[in-house]
Amino acid sequence: MKSPLIYTLAAACMLLAACSKSPADKAAPGQPKDVPKLVAAEAANLVSEAAFALSVREYDRAEKSLARAVELRSDIPDWWMSLGTACKRQGKNGDARSAFKKALALYEKRYAATADATDLQQQLIVLVLLGREDDARKLLDRSRQKQPGQPVLKRLSDGKFVDQLLRDPNIQQLKL
Repeated sequence: MKSPLIYTLAAACMLLAACSKSPADKAAPGQPKDVPKLVAAEAANLVSEAAFALSVREYDRAEKSLARAVELRSDIPDWWMSLGTACKRQGKNGDARSAFKKALALYEKRYAATADATDLQQQLIVLVLLGREDDARKLLDRSRQKQPGQPVLKRLSDGKFVDQLLRDPNIQQLKL
């Protein structure tokens, strides 16, 4: 009869092999990390629940769902933005600031990997929400200089996107 230790070690090896990721499992630059399907499904369910809670102005409920979602998937900047919004709506400015800063870092990382103007636009929004309008303008100017032929950047710059954000009543309510 084989010892239980051998069975335990064999089970542990199989578990480790099943949980490890191969280089092919890594996400493409700028894309969310690959996670087990159950984790992704639970996080998506929590975000869906939070979206509903936000729509009916149950900000505490939304915050709790989003906090759990970002524990499971800390690499989704939109979820951090929603968490910051839920916190701000409750007057938790410090928590909102932390969530917005996390979103900003993720958008910066994603933009550096993809140069997708949508991620730059999101960075500008977060900077304005954080009260850093001058930084938003400088970022837009630097990005435009680096990619002068990019039509989206030209539209954002020529349309004075930062000034538009500052006039937006929704942004004004969420601005720290």
